[in-house]
Amino acid sequence: TKLSGVSTNTALRLRAIADFSETDNVKRYAHDEWLFVGPGTYIPDKNVEVVETMKASVIKPNEALRLRALKACKDQSGKERVCGEEWLVSQTGAYLPGAYEQVVGTISAHILTENIALHLEALQSYKDRFGIERKSGEQWLISIKESEAFIPDVN
Repeated sequence: TKLSGVSTNTALRLRAIADFSETDNVKRYAHDEWLFVGPGTYIPDKNVEVVETMKASVIKPNEALRLRALKACKDQSGKERVCGEEWLVSQTGAYLPGAYEQVVGTISAHILTENIALHLEALQSYKDRFGIERKSGEQWLISIKESEAFIPDVN
């Protein structure tokens, strides 16, 4: 078996073929998935298959990544996510999705001016980034008074 060099901002998505315990006593069960995040050298294990090599996405200013949970998991900020749930990550820099996160796409911000505002409608009840509770079906405007650039939430 070959050793794999994994570079910075790259990871191997690994899947357990059978139940086993790793050398650091971490229990893995068949079909569990996790990441081996670089930089480092991956030493293959007979109980593990490499599913894919993942590269980090770069989030630029006024952009966000739209992510979807492939199964119930905890996102990188520690928030519990349910299968199929979508959310945005807008912190600039490299973002490497977790083992159960899928990048749906990149969203660019709408640039607002004195003459351009956004008319929004909530698809479900939630608290927006300004801390305002929005009810499903509620409509409102976002203007330059609130923000110069705006990326609509997935809700």
